Amino acid sequence: MQKQIEKEYYIESFQEMVELLQEINWDESEKDFLSKILKIAIKIIPEAEYGSIWLIEGALYKAIVGMGYDQSLIKDMIVPLNESYINEHLDKEFMEVKDILDYNSPETDLYKISKKIHHENNNMVTLISALKNKERIIGHIYIDSFNVNSFSDDSKKMIRMFSNLASIFLTLKFLRDAEKETLELNSDYLSFISHELRTPLTAIIGFAETILNNTELETSEIKNIVKKMLFSAKHMNSLIDDISTFNKLNRETHLKLKKIDLKKVVYEVLSMLELTASPDLEINLNYPTNIPKEIETDETKLKQVLVNVIGNAIKYTDQGSVSVNIEFDNYTKHFVITVKDTGPGIPKEKIKDIFKPFFRLSKEKPGSGLGLAIVKRNLENLKGSVSVESSTGQGTTFVIKLPKSIRNIVKKDLS
Repeated sequence: MQKQIEKEYYIESFQEMVELLQEINWDESEKDFLSKILKIAIKIIPEAEYGSIWLIEGALYKAIVGMGYDQSLIKDMIVPLNESYINEHLDKEFMEVKDILDYNSPETDLYKISKKIHHENNNMVTLISALKNKERIIGHIYIDSFNVNSFSDDSKKMIRMFSNLASIFLTLKFLRDAEKETLELNSDYLSFISHELRTPLTAIIGFAETILNNTELETSEIKNIVKKMLFSAKHMNSLIDDISTFNKLNRETHLKLKKIDLKKVVYEVLSMLELTASPDLEINLNYPTNIPKEIETDETKLKQVLVNVIGNAIKYTDQGSVSVNIEFDNYTKHFVITVKDTGPGIPKEKIKDIFKPFFRLSKEKPGSGLGLAIVKRNLENLKGSVSVESSTGQGTTFVIKLPKSIRNIVKKDLS
């Protein structure tokens, strides 16, 4: 009799699952899709009471969606990957864990948030199943229960099925985004070669022909023309350097990690860029004395990030100020570098495009349009992130976040 009841339950459950799966739109956002997957999993798995899906984002481990929890607290469920429980178990695709909350010290913010989310319940048992992109673990689905000592074998099979389904979606999304990015990049690359590189080359050819076809030119006139040729050649060389740097970043995975003085690096970058600033521009740096100075990262890539972001702020701000503020987030163990200018700002509809290769807001300013694309690619390698807020006439603010150390994360990522 009991077996018949269980059979009927699972038949009914799977019918509900099929109906729910039919509601899924494979073109929807990552968060919406994962929310539906989690909703189905909690509904189908008998012991499930709560659930969440976490993804690895750079050096951070973040809860993307949660079910059964106080939603206002989900956004605070974020922890340095190095300090997470799962960091010591990234080689495992499936686990059942008891009292996972006890892993974190009661003094930590994550422990306090977790206790609030779980309403001070104890004796929690958790199923954890990995989400993967090909062979690389990119996150996990968690199912919690407070009323059982262990999940049934059928429930364990079901959560693995759900994690496989979520993995398929995420992998397809990554592939689709990569294909779209490649197609756009190829098109932009051809356009760049045809127009941006041809412009200085055409100028050089034109100036050379002027000299060759006018034998009566004065020495001073020839010098002026040669100066223009030199300017065009240097501009062309700068464009080629940017292309070379960007292409190298696309192929390169090796990082030269070492401990460096972040404050010193920022000073060096500012000292170099001040030479290019307008005389009507004030440049400010705030580096509090009570935050760390040492960061373990790739110095060359870090300098490329700072030179491009701060350099852009200086280049586009003729008067007013460019302010660089450094903070340290003790919770996430990240440096937060804010670069704020009083320049013309970026139209809101253009913000989404500024990190695309070869995108330029103004043709009047020299450049390849690769600077911010290089910033984004470098920060991906450094396990950091960048965000921007701006509107026309209101200036622009870039926020760069960099982990204090990525040595252990990079080792796991490359293994």
